[in-house]
Amino acid sequence: MAIGFPAGFTASRTYQLQEDELIAVVKSALANLGWSAEVQSDGEFLAAIPFSGWSWGEKLKVGILPGGVLQAESKCVYTGQWIDFGKNRSNVETFFAFVEHGIRAGVYERPLSAVKQEAVAQGQPAAPKNQWAGLLFGGCLITTLILATLIYFISAVIGLLTGHLYLPSRGHSGIIHGAWARIISVIILAVFAWILVWVLRDRRKRRL
Repeated sequence: MAIGFPAGFTASRTYQLQEDELIAVVKSALANLGWSAEVQSDGEFLAAIPFSGWSWGEKLKVGILPGGVLQAESKCVYTGQWIDFGKNRSNVETFFAFVEHGIRAGVYERPLSAVKQEAVAQGQPAAPKNQWAGLLFGGCLITTLILATLIYFISAVIGLLTGHLYLPSRGHSGIIHGAWARIISVIILAVFAWILVWVLRDRRKRRL
């Protein structure tokens, strides 16, 4: 389960293939997955992953690096989705599973037109009947999580300034007064600050 603003997951694997062979394998994998993709450059692809019950959609960025390295990064589309319930990791692992299946099948040895025809012939699995129910449940869950985060952050700020900390909880709520209110408020804000620093540091590492 990844945390970020937005949440994401990155992984890379190395294959004993040339760049043009990896391009053919990536195109085949994305076509078989049914993720609409566009070519950003000769060795970079960007695919759109549709909604699911746990997410409002993700973007998968695939890069072909020197030495047969294939790097894939899945990230939530909505910036406010700071937790992904493992969906981005699942996207990346599923992509690599299709890549390795394509390599075993030797799709890089066939003309690109044949690869596309095979992907169309395989077709896409039918959408589950409860797809909309899953989308509604996931949307409500994510919205609730975001609102709860904002409520605790605002409560901590007010508690630090006024000495009256309101802590909502399931079934009942409580108010803490005085020094303890300020101490707990500082702890809550420190947790938020740690998450923010962790996210910024992670982004900086990816840019380097």
